[in-house]
Amino acid sequence: MKNTEILLTIKLQQMLFIDPKRVRLLKEIQQFGSINQAAKNANVSYKSAWDHLEAMNKLSPRPLLERNIGGKNGGGTVLTSYAKRLLQLYDLLEKTQDHAFNILQDESVPLDSLLAATARFSLQTSARNQFFGKVAYQRMMNSRCVVDVNIEGLPIPLQVSITSKSASRLKLMTEKEVMLMIKAPWVKMTTQPLEGQTNQFPVNIKSINEEEAILVFDDSGIEFCSTITPSDQWKIDQQIWLHIDPEQIILATLE
Repeated sequence: MKNTEILLTIKLQQMLFIDPKRVRLLKEIQQFGSINQAAKNANVSYKSAWDHLEAMNKLSPRPLLERNIGGKNGGGTVLTSYAKRLLQLYDLLEKTQDHAFNILQDESVPLDSLLAATARFSLQTSARNQFFGKVAYQRMMNSRCVVDVNIEGLPIPLQVSITSKSASRLKLMTEKEVMLMIKAPWVKMTTQPLEGQTNQFPVNIKSINEEEAILVFDDSGIEFCSTITPSDQWKIDQQIWLHIDPEQIILATLE
């Protein structure tokens, strides 16, 4: 939304730690290496700048400033590595706030799912198929961890096969929100169901071109994108079977 300003304030111990004015001051010190010059550029008095810096240093878990002795300019004040990381974090949080407000404008984005909202506005991937669901069950099969994921609108959970190390790193547990990413070439189409195949169900061809088909599951309207070769055997509105190899599904989640 145009002309929208969201000001980020961070408190520590219920006291103001950092806000846009203090961020401006730190950035000016980072650029010019001088508190006096930073105060002038930030349009505050030297005393006010010192007061802000002293207040931040009292609350900060680590020092924010250090003296740079000597040098061709006779020394000055520089930011510590912690202060530089603090500025990077502040910039990151500002971008996150902007994304969060943009989510409000799109009523198709559920606000009860942090993963779905974050992925919709922050994550860009080459995978044409992206779905959100919750872990239903996980088990070990042939040294692989097979994860059943419930996706609203699909009649059966999708099975995802990952390594045990990946399962541990993702900290999977029942009901945890996950994102499934499936590249279009991994979505296979057949005219009849395959014996013993997991992750398969009937779909209709919604649209088709020389490279891909959009497949829709009738009962929910969920769509899949599939790469097709050749294209002459498929027709719009044709009912077919879709299937996906459990090892060709990428699983992602938030901590």
